[in-house]
Amino acid sequence: MFGLKKKDGCKLGVLATLALAGLAGSAFASADTLVLTPPLGWNSWNVFHENINEKQIQEIADAMVSSGLRDAGYVFLNLDDNWMDTKRDAQGNLQNNPKTFPSGMKAIADYVHKKGLKFGLYGDRGKRTCHHYNSKWDSQSGSNGHEEQDAKKLAEWGVDYWKYDNCDSDPNTQEKDYTAMSKALRNSGRDIVFSICMWEYKEWMPKIANLWRTTFDIGPEWISTSWYRGVYEIIDANNKYWQIAKPGHWNDPDMLEVGNRGLSYEEQRSQMTMWSIMAAPIMISSDVRNMSNETKELYLNKDMIAINQDSLGVQGHRISDKQGKQVWTKPLKNGDIAVALLNNNGSTQTVECDFKDIGVEGEVEVRDAWKKKDLGPVSRVSIELPAHGSALLRLILKPVPREPFKGKALAIPGKIEVEDFDINGVGEGNTTYNELDTENHGDSDYRKGTGVDLYKKATGVIVGYNQAGEWLEYTVNVAETGKYTMKAAVASGGTTGSFKLSMDGKDITEEIAVPAAAEGENNFDEYNEVEAKVELTKGEHILRFTVTGDWMDIDWIEFSDEKTGLAKTRLTMPESVNTYNVFSATGKHLGRVNLNGASMVQALENAGYARGIYMVRSVEGKQIHRVNVR
Repeated sequence: MFGLKKKDGCKLGVLATLALAGLAGSAFASADTLVLTPPLGWNSWNVFHENINEKQIQEIADAMVSSGLRDAGYVFLNLDDNWMDTKRDAQGNLQNNPKTFPSGMKAIADYVHKKGLKFGLYGDRGKRTCHHYNSKWDSQSGSNGHEEQDAKKLAEWGVDYWKYDNCDSDPNTQEKDYTAMSKALRNSGRDIVFSICMWEYKEWMPKIANLWRTTFDIGPEWISTSWYRGVYEIIDANNKYWQIAKPGHWNDPDMLEVGNRGLSYEEQRSQMTMWSIMAAPIMISSDVRNMSNETKELYLNKDMIAINQDSLGVQGHRISDKQGKQVWTKPLKNGDIAVALLNNNGSTQTVECDFKDIGVEGEVEVRDAWKKKDLGPVSRVSIELPAHGSALLRLILKPVPREPFKGKALAIPGKIEVEDFDINGVGEGNTTYNELDTENHGDSDYRKGTGVDLYKKATGVIVGYNQAGEWLEYTVNVAETGKYTMKAAVASGGTTGSFKLSMDGKDITEEIAVPAAAEGENNFDEYNEVEAKVELTKGEHILRFTVTGDWMDIDWIEFSDEKTGLAKTRLTMPESVNTYNVFSATGKHLGRVNLNGASMVQALENAGYARGIYMVRSVEGKQIHRVNVR
């Protein structure tokens, strides 16, 4: 986990944070849930390039249904470049090419929808799309300056997916232009998947898009001898960003070359293997009206699709590469592990994997996806693979229950040291922590091997270097049903850190802001207490601490009720100091307040502050406190 020292690329000032918060407001509520697993479908470019037409696309839709592709999950039918006219209509709207799509885009969208498929189109952030730019046509096909208008037109037509390219555009306005289209799509009145095609990854992309290209265009070679990137070059580049992907937000290594000329059968199967293990969007780009049986079998392999579509949403990554003999792993929702073996050599090689090297002790059942058979209980595999060949395996792990770290459930009321999270079990629901960076940045030997970043501080061991999406779980035993006060000791060098608590999968707190240190840039040594009221039910439960905003450290979490007296129900301040500065949860100074014998909550209410979360700091002190005016 993260927190002690931020990388420069991850710093967000208050203004930037507020701007991003605006983008994620209520108008965009559904955007992050559109593609909770990688989108599967078909795209026209690799097979037809600019030569697309209405009849052809209708036949593709028919074939996606009759071949079983739709029922296997390939639901997006996406038209790439050159569906549009070079000119806009009299009102400035995008319009279909009247020669190739005479019935119009709504008609083709309706046809696709009636087949039980979703409809996608292609556009560009510049003045012209890539094909129109390269053809040197006088074209108005780009959406620059027309984002709101074009997004509403897409919604009117019934578009479900928008691939947005990067030609004929200003390289200095990339983030601005893509953000404008993201906002327009989310305000269009229709759920539209946003796919950025900018040919490289930028850290702002996950904030505004559902998927984004991580590399330049793919081509039909293992290693490129032309302007495009070969399949292996794409695989190697996409691996760098494995920690970025998550449900609703995917790294996109471009379309399939499977079913087209150029790759050997083994190379085609390896592309399917690697797109599956990397949780990549799988967009077929061959003529599915005339598939060979072996190509169809690659597309429809149920074991391969299940690994790609696993709802845990973790992108698999390479864990070893010994002279081109590679092992990749991907954890799955039910506790199983997917393993890909890849031979990146030009000759047949034996690729091995000892399961203890990936944290699996003893013999386990192994399913070979491509051979469609079980390999029996084994503790390792050794498979001969042809040049550029691969194997895709599923290690079926028997469930093993989690265990409380200290042997029994932690008591509530009581204090929980955050480093004492449960011991991992095996199987769905038995994973006890989510660590996005497996490199332990801490300086403590406590709990070695977990990868969780544990640090030695004056108060003991703390969990630091925390980033959004990471979590820790604890088995707890609540003594009585009732209302409790939760307090936590937290530290942050900025204003963007936050967390929440849930129990048995249900939130028990809202998102809680972590105050910034009063002094010192990037100071993670000053701890502040935050609190919240919670309602708990008697009995044994699983408590989860989830980081919702970069970056923060945490020492302990404490629950108390009125009987225990561990915490007070209202936050009070030292009587010797009466005047306090008041800040918003994002760090904006709002004014001062004087207690005059009242509690802080009462003082804020008396001063006219509305309901909400405030940070208050004595004008004579360094300590900052969180106050909730209800």
